[in-house]
Amino acid sequence: LCTDDVKAKVREKKSLYHVFLGDETAENWQKYQNAKKAAKKAVAIAKATHYSDVNEKLGAHDGERYPYRLAKDPHRQNEDIEKFFSINDEDGHLLTDRKKALKQ
Repeated sequence: LCTDDVKAKVREKKSLYHVFLGDETAENWQKYQNAKKAAKKAVAIAKATHYSDVNEKLGAHDGERYPYRLAKDPHRQNEDIEKFFSINDEDGHLLTDRKKALKQ
């Protein structure tokens, strides 16, 4: 969800907030409010495009298994790499790729 545009808008909002805290004027507050609105719009657009892509994938032929993939991803990211500690390939290099390690 964090595209470069969204990150830039949020950074700008944050920097303008710190400028406002340094010099509390009505002009700085207005600049911060405008940046805040722009950041909210950018986040909303990014979320809408992400969820529309997810809905398209769910509607596709392969979409029946997609919710299960979505549920597995956070679990796989949290898995400990130590499970594959002693699995080496033919050259003796440590395997960190899940699929290659499972093939061994």
